[in-house]
Amino acid sequence: MSSSVSAGPRIRLGKRDGGSFQMACGVLIALSGALTAFAFNTIYAKGWIDLEVYREGGAAVLGRTSVYDLTVGGNSLKFTYSPFAAMLFTPLALVGMEVAAALWVLICILALEVLIWILVGRTAVRNRSRRATHTLLVVVAILPLYPVTLTLWNGQIGIILLLAVVVDLTHGKGKWRGVITGIVAGIKLTPLIFIPYLLVTRRFRAALMAGLGFLGTVILGFLLLPADSRDYWGGAFFDTQRVIAGQEVNFFNQSIRGVLMLLPDSWPIVPLWLALCAVVGTGGLLVAAWTAKKAGELAGITACAIVGLLVSPVSWPHHWVWCIPLLVLWAQRAQRVDATLEKVGVGFLWFIFLLPGYVALAILFIYPSHVGTWLMLLTGSYVLSGLSTLLALAVYFGRSDWRQRRRGSADG
Repeated sequence: MSSSVSAGPRIRLGKRDGGSFQMACGVLIALSGALTAFAFNTIYAKGWIDLEVYREGGAAVLGRTSVYDLTVGGNSLKFTYSPFAAMLFTPLALVGMEVAAALWVLICILALEVLIWILVGRTAVRNRSRRATHTLLVVVAILPLYPVTLTLWNGQIGIILLLAVVVDLTHGKGKWRGVITGIVAGIKLTPLIFIPYLLVTRRFRAALMAGLGFLGTVILGFLLLPADSRDYWGGAFFDTQRVIAGQEVNFFNQSIRGVLMLLPDSWPIVPLWLALCAVVGTGGLLVAAWTAKKAGELAGITACAIVGLLVSPVSWPHHWVWCIPLLVLWAQRAQRVDATLEKVGVGFLWFIFLLPGYVALAILFIYPSHVGTWLMLLTGSYVLSGLSTLLALAVYFGRSDWRQRRRGSADG
């Protein structure tokens, strides 16, 4: 006679349950970040300096005072975004700084997770549980990167705008595609680079919609904030001194102009910068269009964003959050072709966006006397990475096309 022992019910996580668990972990990461921001700002009242500027800009709109006359904090920071952006920031002025910091960090981390979910879904990861797991792992790998950490710490808007552009240009309705990108450019001008990109890729309707979206933000600004709009579009938007707080040379300006400003005064900085912008801007947009055709829209808009970062007068490290799609897309390709050299390249690029920024920051605060020597070696790392990426794409697709033509000639 056999006896059976009744065991307790076995709990097995199905594919959907597994995916839900990973997503819950992602939400927990975002909530933890928000709680940390709230606690740190409550105790020390430090950090989130850009968010404070956003709040003060929104408060100026509500108080009907000039947005572009205000100065914020010990560094006398100024509001550098458009009047339309100031209107969008008004809700931040209705809550305390601690609550604003917590909400902002929560939204930014959730936006990061949605972005990576989209990027991970570009590959053959169709299973919801696997996609959620990959998303969570990538989020953990991405969060420590200096541009990402600095975005969260300063309370910057870069990740949110990045997500908006990606969603618009890759998932937007055909009829309205480009509108959100134009609105994003109405908040922060650098995304205007996507309008010539759309023209080069012969998507004239999307370029038109982006232009109309941008124009709409300008008109709305003039209707609701006419005086501030006259100040901003009358020249404040072109005044880089407002952005760099009066410092022509800034070791953290990760653009071509930022690197050139480190050269001796005897160099013709402005003509050289304009010439390089013409070459990098024109050539880079052609490479971005080529990349979109060969590797897909996400790769194309990432290359375009890199062009914008390089030619912009000022590109702070937190502007380089476009390293996120760059790293993820390259990692996916390296995994797909199973190339050891490319996997090493992804690791090296991840290292560049992880360490040099922290090292430069440490040198600036701990060993300020070594600033001139060491920061010059570190400050161009993002610029060099961006230029190398565009060059590598041009060489790779050029060789690929040449091989195809040669093979076609041989078959003929």
